[in-house]
Amino acid sequence: AVVLALVIGRQGPVAPQATNTQSQAVAAGPVAAPVAFPQPLYPQAANVAMPVEPDPAAGGGTAPATESPLPNFVPRKLKVFEGHWQGMDGRLMTEELARKLNYPRGLQGVLLGEVTLNAAFSGLLAGDVIVRIDDTPVTDIESFKAASRTVANRSEARISVLRKDNRPGAPVVRKLTVVLREAEGGLGFAQLEGAPMILAGDPRPHGYRGACTDCHPIGQGFELTPDPDLISLPPPTITRDMVARSVNPHEVRGPC
Repeated sequence: AVVLALVIGRQGPVAPQATNTQSQAVAAGPVAAPVAFPQPLYPQAANVAMPVEPDPAAGGGTAPATESPLPNFVPRKLKVFEGHWQGMDGRLMTEELARKLNYPRGLQGVLLGEVTLNAAFSGLLAGDVIVRIDDTPVTDIESFKAASRTVANRSEARISVLRKDNRPGAPVVRKLTVVLREAEGGLGFAQLEGAPMILAGDPRPHGYRGACTDCHPIGQGFELTPDPDLISLPPPTITRDMVARSVNPHEVRGPC
């Protein structure tokens, strides 16, 4: 008690407490406005699918317990993956494809993965590599489309391809030319597509080829599930026993 009395005596009388917060603010002088720090924004050029945070106000004040789905993300510029023209299903011949399919290294052109309709009638086969349409060289998917435009209004065009012999050992290719014909309406021009959609966070299904969003849209809703092609294709082998027992590999769709 003696020590406390001495301390109070040295400091002088204690100032009375302020009666309200307004008087405190006046006594302390003007208060600086709080600094507004900029909120972090999603980078506009980021090649990722950004999550959308749920709005509690929109849902009656309560945020849903489940995670919000990622929106579909379609980059403005996508590398072309494949082209379709007159029954041809073609894609760029790359070094990776040449190595896996045993084609000569450095081969440029459009590899046909499937042929139907006029392409099949002309004599083209799956595995052919288109290198020229009439007098226009074809080295990639973009030049494939450009070359098809030069003959779009014509009823026929010469297609030059390289065809690999399916023999063991070093690949041997020969060059041949077929005539593609369309009697009505002209040949038209190739239509291009990008790579299939992938889900955000999925593991890479192939070797590294750059950022995933250079080629793929990300999200759900770009492809029908299950894929109709996987329901009916590839067609199963039809054996003699199946024919003898009149067993159909799928629903009756008319003569095979």
